[in-house]
Amino acid sequence: MRRIGCFVIVIALSAVTGCQWFRARTPDYASMNLPTNNPIFVPYVDRNVIMDQVSDELDDYFRIKHEQRIRLADNILTEGWIKTYPQIGSSLIEPWRRDSTPGYEKLFSTLQTVRRFAKVRVIPVANGYNVDVKVYKELEDLPQPQNSNVSGNFLRHDNTLDFYEGEDPSQPVNPGWVPLGRDFSLEQRIAKNIFNRIQDCCER
Repeated sequence: MRRIGCFVIVIALSAVTGCQWFRARTPDYASMNLPTNNPIFVPYVDRNVIMDQVSDELDDYFRIKHEQRIRLADNILTEGWIKTYPQIGSSLIEPWRRDSTPGYEKLFSTLQTVRRFAKVRVIPVANGYNVDVKVYKELEDLPQPQNSNVSGNFLRHDNTLDFYEGEDPSQPVNPGWVPLGRDFSLEQRIAKNIFNRIQDCCER
């Protein structure tokens, strides 16, 4: 039903805007009003404040799986981090969901079954923190085309939610999912929003 619905949307938009609208193009991040660095530097604030803001921002896109708060051990601040569960990418008919950025990523998630997950590290440095945002994409890899006449004695992996816990989650681990690298547009959106959230807190 998802593919049928997507096909209807594609046909309708083609009639209105023409086929040129559907040419897949990589977003021009350089021309977007986004942070130029990732990780981004955040001036020193209370460690609980920055972790709360990172958690609140990620919760707008994904469900939190694990969180390690920044701690003070022997007068040294430890690194904090947050990991999320994978989230099936939102389509054009789900504008209220924010895990697929508008444009190319939203269209791609409409035409393909894609999922994303995030890991954010908050690294204490001199006079502040480096907030490192990483969002990874995976494409569903079916053993056979849907609705085909080939024998269906294969397992489907639509609900596979576990993912690689190491430092390089782009490596193929889960059956049925192919790594696509990182979603830089969503990384930039999350990083910018985290910076603005913390800036607003400091101004209060």
